[in-house]
Amino acid sequence: MLALFNSLDREDKEAMGIAYLGSERMLLGLRHVAGFGDSVAVPVARIARDAIMLGASAVVMAHNHPDGDTRPSAADLSLTRRLARGLAALDVMLLDHLILGCGSVLSLREQGML
Repeated sequence: MLALFNSLDREDKEAMGIAYLGSERMLLGLRHVAGFGDSVAVPVARIARDAIMLGASAVVMAHNHPDGDTRPSAADLSLTRRLARGLAALDVMLLDHLILGCGSVLSLREQGML
């Protein structure tokens, strides 16, 4: 999981990584989603479908900000809230949304934004 998230920080375009975790937070699967310049479009339904197919009980998502500024955008916060609500309806917990930039990491959970 760390290798995927570390690789995001080296990308020159926004990209997202999603880790699907099972009971006792065992890693069940990873997904890498390439972005389009300064954004990543990831439908909540796609993440939810993967979680169901893998039997995940929790998800951690991360994406990079190639400019190095880890402050979340309004779009980042909106996606996080929509994803948390959608997963919760399936009894899957969004553990965190990490924003990576130039070697630093911001946790939306630690910041009270999740």
